[in-house]
Amino acid sequence: MVVAVIADIVASREAPDRDVLQREIESAALAIEEARPRAVQRWWPTVADEFQAVYGTVEDALVATLYLQLALPKGVACRFGLGLGDIKPVESMLADAIQDGPGWWAAREAVERAEALERGRLPGTRSRFVVHETQPAEARAQEAVVNAYLVLRDQVVADMSPRARRVAFESWRGQQQKDIAAREGITQAAVSQSINKPLVRALRLGATELGEAGGPPKG
Repeated sequence: MVVAVIADIVASREAPDRDVLQREIESAALAIEEARPRAVQRWWPTVADEFQAVYGTVEDALVATLYLQLALPKGVACRFGLGLGDIKPVESMLADAIQDGPGWWAAREAVERAEALERGRLPGTRSRFVVHETQPAEARAQEAVVNAYLVLRDQVVADMSPRARRVAFESWRGQQQKDIAAREGITQAAVSQSINKPLVRALRLGATELGEAGGPPKG
């Protein structure tokens, strides 16, 4: 079993330039793959407003979706559905690779659940995790714990400014504070202050511990 991930672009039809939006999200996806190359199948665009990826562990999928949230440019947001289950190729004479299976069904359901929460009492919600019913009981037991983490994580990210998200991501991927400051047009002290806020440090600690739990990079 793997974790299938769907990234659904929020309000994609309202974008003034769809081509630019596509390039910006693809650039962010490439940046997270460079920062943490653990995908079983790298991010790829599917229909007009979706990207998909496959990860070998729940931990890797959680860190990747967090990184992508932080790496997205100002005004761009994605809704993430993480589905734990099996996936399988579907034979086609017209396409190179088509996938189906419980992992993708669960990911689609997770996107829908995230959207429902976002439209309800938790507007900062961007992510949800669903374990398909075909998975064993110990796997299904993860669902509530992971979703509790995602609810809190998404609210922390939602409260960060676009600059704070960029600064955190660039810092986490190993960029020097002075270089980040020059690129953002702020002081190095401002960069340090931003990444050392308690909630940002907690977010980073969580990602680090998830990364260690996820095991060595794939490939």
